[in-house]
Amino acid sequence: MDYVDVGEVVSAVLRQLKTEHYEEHKARMRVEKSIEDPGWNKYYFVITNDELKKLENLLAAVYKMEDFYETFVLRRMHVRRMGFGRRYIFILRQMLNLKATLDFRSEIRKTIFQIDAVFKESSVSRQSRPREESDVLGLEKHKGNMVTWLTDTNSGPNIGFLLISGQTGSDKTTVATEIYKSPEIERHFEFRAWVSASKDPVSNFRSILQQITGDSTVDMKSTESELEEKICKILQKKRCLVVVDINMENAYDLLDILPHSALLGEGNGSRVIMTMRSKYRIESFRHEYKNNPSLSYDQLKPLQDEGAWNLFLKKVRLPDNTVESDIPDKLKREIINVCGGNPSAVMALGRFLSTKKSYEEWLTVLEQLSGSNFFASMNCELTTGMRTCLLYFGVFPKGYKIPVRRLLRLWLAEGFVTEPREQTERIQWDLEKKAKMYLRVLIDRSIIQITKWRKDGSPKTCRMPGVLHDICLSKAQDIFGLLHIHPTTPAPESSSDHASPSPKFGARRVSGDIKQYSSKEYSRMQHLRSYLSFNIQKKDTPAVEISDFLSAEVIGHRGFGMLMVLDLERVYKPKLPHNLGQLYLSRYLGFRWTFLDKQLPHSVSKLHFLETLDVKHTYISSPPNSIWKMNYLRHLCLNEIRLDMPVKEQSISLLRLHTLWGLFVDIKSPVKNGLDGLINLRKLGLTFHLDSVEELDKWISSLKGLESLRLRSKDKNGRPSELKLKPLSGLKNLTDVYLLGSLPELDSEYYFPQGIKVLTLSISKLKKDPMPILSKLPKLGVLRLLADSYTGNEMVRPSEGFPELTILKLWMLKELVTWTVEAAVTSLDELEIRCCHNLKKLSCPLNLSWTIILTNMPNELEDKLRADDYCEELIISTLQF
Repeated sequence: MDYVDVGEVVSAVLRQLKTEHYEEHKARMRVEKSIEDPGWNKYYFVITNDELKKLENLLAAVYKMEDFYETFVLRRMHVRRMGFGRRYIFILRQMLNLKATLDFRSEIRKTIFQIDAVFKESSVSRQSRPREESDVLGLEKHKGNMVTWLTDTNSGPNIGFLLISGQTGSDKTTVATEIYKSPEIERHFEFRAWVSASKDPVSNFRSILQQITGDSTVDMKSTESELEEKICKILQKKRCLVVVDINMENAYDLLDILPHSALLGEGNGSRVIMTMRSKYRIESFRHEYKNNPSLSYDQLKPLQDEGAWNLFLKKVRLPDNTVESDIPDKLKREIINVCGGNPSAVMALGRFLSTKKSYEEWLTVLEQLSGSNFFASMNCELTTGMRTCLLYFGVFPKGYKIPVRRLLRLWLAEGFVTEPREQTERIQWDLEKKAKMYLRVLIDRSIIQITKWRKDGSPKTCRMPGVLHDICLSKAQDIFGLLHIHPTTPAPESSSDHASPSPKFGARRVSGDIKQYSSKEYSRMQHLRSYLSFNIQKKDTPAVEISDFLSAEVIGHRGFGMLMVLDLERVYKPKLPHNLGQLYLSRYLGFRWTFLDKQLPHSVSKLHFLETLDVKHTYISSPPNSIWKMNYLRHLCLNEIRLDMPVKEQSISLLRLHTLWGLFVDIKSPVKNGLDGLINLRKLGLTFHLDSVEELDKWISSLKGLESLRLRSKDKNGRPSELKLKPLSGLKNLTDVYLLGSLPELDSEYYFPQGIKVLTLSISKLKKDPMPILSKLPKLGVLRLLADSYTGNEMVRPSEGFPELTILKLWMLKELVTWTVEAAVTSLDELEIRCCHNLKKLSCPLNLSWTIILTNMPNELEDKLRADDYCEELIISTLQF
């Protein structure tokens, strides 16, 4: 079994404990003081049969800390929300309960002691990265040469620098570890330190000093420059070895943060080893200190085919009753090609294929892995938070097409994408971009596939290939205890493919159908953090079991629950418990496409930490007005709902709100001293009926961070009316606009921002041809002119303009008779003309590379297009109304 980065779980838990969400500041400070050691997120374990139990003990202790802390906080919150009489009785009961009177700090210290005991028992020091005994063929020579150079006393007393470079997964860290642990090194150096470099130089420096001095509390208040000076002095006076292992982009390294003169100056034979991928960075440093004997450089190259194959055979367990000679040559070539000489990939693939029963299954796996560097990225290249996000894909069913919108918001709610708490409020908004960056990295490395793109080129849905899903789920569920997956349908007794192993640490994140759980499994739900259901049952069968499950098993006798994520998207009419508001820590409530037809439980108003509330495509008509006071709300997705605004004495507190979609605004929903308090929106979708839009227009023009805007103006009878919207050119970040309602004539291309990519107009009633104006928008890629957006009878596409237009849709333009294209539009891929019944003439260059789609159009136009051979492909379709 592969070594496991325990920091995946430890760091995820600590991020939750150190979040600013919780009101119990004193309790949180006590926890932070106990866990502030920066070395925690760099623990590594070798998972052998002997070590597995110790790892489980460590994770159990970390989870225990999380459970104890959150239970403490929740109990305090629960008591605070009780009436005086019930609160008095509750406090009396707690005083009689010995367990409830345990001192909080004492219990935390006890848990910390348990964690430290695991490391002492296993003889694994903080910051060290032990692994399986080295059997990576081809690296022994590198190791021997480097050990000789490091221990060579004839090279002088100067502080020496050894740079180890190589591609992702080339086992730079393995070589450094073997050197660090070798007897020659242990005898030669007085002190050793290992730091897995982070982006925080103070943390890196402090870690080095703590290991060299043996004092875990040393220099807790020193500045970066003070720590730097102390390290330089120690390296010059004592013979030390410092290993700086860099596994992330932009991490600070000693090349950047220590003076070169100090590193290469007089010393006592100290040495610094650094692993890195940046070839440019290393070459720059080598050039600066050319011919300096205090600098050595070693580049690890990919394994040759023979070495890779021999390593694979050491790691794989062949199917029963087979030998090496039985392996087909084709299979051998595929294995070597997939691994690409990458030692980490060779070992990981060997271990994974050991779980397969035949060579046919091996070949299926290899075909799915073709073109993916999954193993290398998992082991070496992804940052801790990013690897946790990757493991989270296991919570979705195999092959499931995941809405990107849903995935990113779940990552945020789970606490996998975070910034340091000391960041400013302005920086906090970059969490969304950071989550998108995580996904983009996984896509670029062929780990995640995009199954559907939006019209503006951004990903809409994604999925993880099947074999990679198996690997992620196994790693997250069996080892980390992050996920507990249950089938949505009962599995046959003879089948083990869908069997769900019993969670080792209790069920913390559950995915599956509640009806398939046994009473024994229910008993493990007290510490449940997330529940996602993918039970897409018949549309006439409401999911009533949800309420019983949450009330009885999650909230239970304690009167509160730890659930943070409840995602029931596309579960038909789930019944919600009346005490939903007692899930005080809830951050994500996803009810999209559930067709709920009742009001949300009033207790939702108590969910102070809620980040996402999604009731789009439901019949919920009146969420609680307390929504306006939810300080942490980021995404509010409604379904044409009008919300009563706070009274004048109160104000809106949604300063973090990123998405406001599906709100209906009328005279009862004031903009001034109301909605205009929402200043940080990026996505806004409104339907409104207002006598005057002056205040609305003023508010929208102030949303400088706005990226997507949908406005629909309707009269009191629900019919489209005047939009009267002023120019949007001041919104520089706006890229997607949908406008329904009559507009003033477009007299300039500066009515819209120059960065707009997608534009949809409906019922605009423009009398003047909008093409000459819109063609000047340099980034416009999708243009939809829908029903009555243009009321003229002739439209001309100018010979110049539309440099990036790829999709053009002309729908229900009733008066349009002639459409002329003056020159070929090389960028256009698709033209759709729908229900333009009077369009008789389409004049454009012949042999265009477009696809033209005619929907409910006269046969005469179809015949003409076919006869003149206008386009590359002609598609005819009919809509039934």
